[in-house]
Amino acid sequence: MNDDILDFLRQLIAFKSVSSDTSQAENSRKTAEYIKSNLEIIGVHADLMENETKGKNPLVFGKLGEDPEKKTILFYSHYDVQPAEIADGWDTDPFILTEKEDGYVYGRGTDDDKGPIVATIFAIKELVKDHGSLPVNLRILYEGEEESSSGGFEETVLRNKDYFGQVDGIMILDTSWFTDGQPSLDYGFRGITYLGVEIEGPSSDQHSGMVGGTIREPLIDLIYLMSRFVDLEGKVLVDGFYDKVKPLTDEETKLYENLEFSLQEYKDSIGISKVLVEDSTTTLMNMWRNPCLSIHGIEGAFSGAGGKTVVPGKVIGKVSMRLVPDQEPEEITKLFTKFVEAEFKKLHSPNQLTITPLGSGDWWLGNVNNFLFTSGKVALKQYWKIEPSFARSGGSIPIIPFMESTFNAPAIGIGIGQPSDGAHGQNERIRIKNLVGGKEVIKLMLTNIAEQS
Repeated sequence: MNDDILDFLRQLIAFKSVSSDTSQAENSRKTAEYIKSNLEIIGVHADLMENETKGKNPLVFGKLGEDPEKKTILFYSHYDVQPAEIADGWDTDPFILTEKEDGYVYGRGTDDDKGPIVATIFAIKELVKDHGSLPVNLRILYEGEEESSSGGFEETVLRNKDYFGQVDGIMILDTSWFTDGQPSLDYGFRGITYLGVEIEGPSSDQHSGMVGGTIREPLIDLIYLMSRFVDLEGKVLVDGFYDKVKPLTDEETKLYENLEFSLQEYKDSIGISKVLVEDSTTTLMNMWRNPCLSIHGIEGAFSGAGGKTVVPGKVIGKVSMRLVPDQEPEEITKLFTKFVEAEFKKLHSPNQLTITPLGSGDWWLGNVNNFLFTSGKVALKQYWKIEPSFARSGGSIPIIPFMESTFNAPAIGIGIGQPSDGAHGQNERIRIKNLVGGKEVIKLMLTNIAEQS
């Protein structure tokens, strides 16, 4: 049976469904069509839905079962992947599935997110084969633009909402285990707002030998401003930034007690000797449930090798803020803008300041006491014989709160792969044991959900 799973994954990996590369649009469509045909083979009514945004990849919808006595569960995954080339540092061709003696298979999308699609489809296939039907009504929603900010996703889902009917729960197959040795269920993601802080002065780049010491240089203004965003302890200095952050509760604190988190291993994994607070629980909270501000780069500034005595005429600082309940992206953007404008005014600079929102997404916080989490926890422990953890992520998946709102149903994040799998990186992989285990956990979880109904 493992050979069948790997053969299916091998076919999916071979499609270069890189959503950020429009030259691969045909490969992305072929990926969607291949998934659709395999869903149909196992009895799922599947459809290819054209994206409401022109030029964006289609979605795969599917449904199986209309029993009013059963709960209806919606599965979400994505078939698009990040770019990958051997020249990036891969040991093997990223679009040829390669099995190694270490028990892993390697290839772009093995972990994120083609492997979970394969596990889901085989779980459905085996449940139907063994029992004649599924213990729940099934809905499928696979997109092909997740790695490109889910372009057109919301519009396409809203236009076709009636396709899915009443949904009782949403399973997000797009996360990973908490650690390599501890399976987990995800109950929260931070939100985000991303902005460009532009300072414009001279009409074009200038020679520092000609203008240095005579003008207010835009880059100096920008660096001064950016130094005012956070203090040396990581505290965001924007007025009102923390006002709506929910206080920590005793119930939430208990969720951190079962987490097998090594602060030293975390530091080693990113190559640092010290974190802001040398405490494991505080570090996890800073990563998951506390907001932060990060500076990502400066567009327009010289960054090449060697020296170049240029004074940029215009520079744009790229800044994001990760947000938590109950911060709203729009409100935080306004607070940030007001703060930066006030700080810039203090400079009495003749340069021009422009702040441009570049993207945002809402946070999500699930309820670990609902039927999805109780069923999932039992399923993970049944199969892996390990006490699973409830975990959050410092990243953002804005489609989760959108789907909860649209379908009026709770969601859960389910990880199949391990954090060391290297999603988005070179030599992305998934352990065969996890791929098969993910399939079995899905089967157990759906059975558990039915038994709770």
